[in-house]
Amino acid sequence: MPLNNIGKLGDEGIVIRVRVTPRSSRTEFAGASPDGFRLKVKAPPVEGAANDECVKFLAKTFGVAKGAVRLKTGGKSRKKIFEISGCTEKDAITIMQSLNKHFSSKITQKDTEKYK
Repeated sequence: MPLNNIGKLGDEGIVIRVRVTPRSSRTEFAGASPDGFRLKVKAPPVEGAANDECVKFLAKTFGVAKGAVRLKTGGKSRKKIFEISGCTEKDAITIMQSLNKHFSSKITQKDTEKYK
């Protein structure tokens, strides 16, 4: 079963699934899982701090403004779906694959397939 962690959102946007681990030593992608790309964040899951850090990190990673990143679902859950405007699906896949060498759990082609 493909993980489908990146999907297309219109012509110039993507949807990305992440599984967030708060209170980590640093903010970074840490691989892929069936629940989404694993994203470690330094912030605690208190009063939206972890969600805010996710937005900032995703904006920086995908080269868009913070306002272009929107939390679609999972505000109080570790499993989250973000919508990112201004980044094509092809660019997002390229970015995630370039980060692959740093992951403990490698991203495969299935991880970057479109949502069905």
